[in-house]
Amino acid sequence: MSDIPAAQALPENKVWFLRRTKLFECSGDVLIGARHLFTLKVYPRRTLLFDVGDDSRLVYFIKSGRIRISRRTSDDREIAIAILGPGDILGEEALFGQMNRTTIATCIEESLVCTSRADKLYELMSTRPAFALNFALYSSQRRSDAISVMEDIAFLPVSERLVKLFERLAYDFGVLVTSGIKLDVRLTHVDLAALIGSTRETVSLELSKLAKNGRVHISGGKFIIPNICHHDDSNSEAMTSRSRSAASVYSGRSESARS
Repeated sequence: MSDIPAAQALPENKVWFLRRTKLFECSGDVLIGARHLFTLKVYPRRTLLFDVGDDSRLVYFIKSGRIRISRRTSDDREIAIAILGPGDILGEEALFGQMNRTTIATCIEESLVCTSRADKLYELMSTRPAFALNFALYSSQRRSDAISVMEDIAFLPVSERLVKLFERLAYDFGVLVTSGIKLDVRLTHVDLAALIGSTRETVSLELSKLAKNGRVHISGGKFIIPNICHHDDSNSEAMTSRSRSAASVYSGRSESARS
């Protein structure tokens, strides 16, 4: 782990980075006054941010990179439960007095992250209602997302769970390419199985069926979803912000996405 040099981590840069996290989207005035609470750091790939049982002292705001959240099973295997990227927040449970971590956070690629002490953020929430409201809205959205995933696991067959997962991943990590949308995150079949409540063997079988039907391709270890209709009229190639329109994956039409 390395701190960003002072010349690169100017307060204005920290503000710019944090504005792009969901917690500060509507709290610019709060952020200007609170920028001293944050430290900007680069975490190399495979860095363990925290493990089960670690003290809950920091909250993390992701500027770039990918971070896997996982749990440890009774036979000491790590099972992925979420993949977080730019704009996401993790470790926020520390704000509510949770003394120890219950999950594992690992950088799956080099990540640029702002960190802040949980007690300082809690003080900020206590004095700035707009910031506290933003946090409530963010937490509500996370809860809604979790409920949607649980509903998928409860009611959908594995093939459709994979489709739904690819929709979410395209929304969060999709990059437009000539053949569709590339999911700019590396996930193993074990990861996919954990994220949809299935087994590696079943996921491998269903993926082969989706590939045979032309609904997914694999190139360079990453998934490409063809036949995308999207509503992003900007010129940017990246689709990593949830504030943009979601890609409509598996539209059933054979048109190509814009590159």
